[in-house]
Amino acid sequence: MLEAVLRVADAQGCDELTCLGDITGYDNRFFNYHFRRSARQCVSLVRSNCRWVVAGNHDLFAASRLPSWSNGHKYPDQWFRMTPSERREASAGLVWSFEGEDPNDLEDEEITFLNTIPEYEIVSENGMTLLLSHYVCPDFTGSTTRYVARQHHIKELWKFMHHHSVSFSLSGHSHKPFAYFSHRGPLPFVKALHPVPGDKIFLGHEMTMMLLPPLTGGNGRTSFSVIDTETRMLYIMHEKVTQALS
Repeated sequence: MLEAVLRVADAQGCDELTCLGDITGYDNRFFNYHFRRSARQCVSLVRSNCRWVVAGNHDLFAASRLPSWSNGHKYPDQWFRMTPSERREASAGLVWSFEGEDPNDLEDEEITFLNTIPEYEIVSENGMTLLLSHYVCPDFTGSTTRYVARQHHIKELWKFMHHHSVSFSLSGHSHKPFAYFSHRGPLPFVKALHPVPGDKIFLGHEMTMMLLPPLTGGNGRTSFSVIDTETRMLYIMHEKVTQALS
């Protein structure tokens, strides 16, 4: 899947590539990749092709690395040596216990890389300042079980974006089949996120948070996202990836 996306991105003339995390690992209770997978090869492809890379919760777990935010959970020293059931009990369900995590083929070089990638990046291109992270501030890596659902869940994100003069926040993690948006400002609804099923979306100039559909999973919709920083258009490229795989 990753190799197909890289071919399509090259054909589309993408200038820069970014990876929003979860290069390694998946929950085998929901996704079946046993037949052909290599965390090591995925790390190599991402390192070779992506200008910006941020850490996801599975990347941290693979590197035995703790996140900066834990929703009040205090990780015990033996966290990575505990069984999944022990982790689940110790965390009281506040953070992921990785009970469905398969073994991986990572070696020291890849683990060192996973320990060096940041939890978020702030980048500026053509007047657009973007916050790149696996999930939503303050849970940049998606390591806790708290999903953004209500407006009060993203108050800290708006403060962070305002402080750093960020226009758009881009995240993944939730494996939603469409792009989901939230806009800063007084809104008549309580829900934080709203789906936009289209494949061509004008981003405008309002401070915006986006959850983008995943490269794998997502109810069969395989896709990656392209932002044209000159026209401020977001393109969800899922059909072209499917064609590249066929």
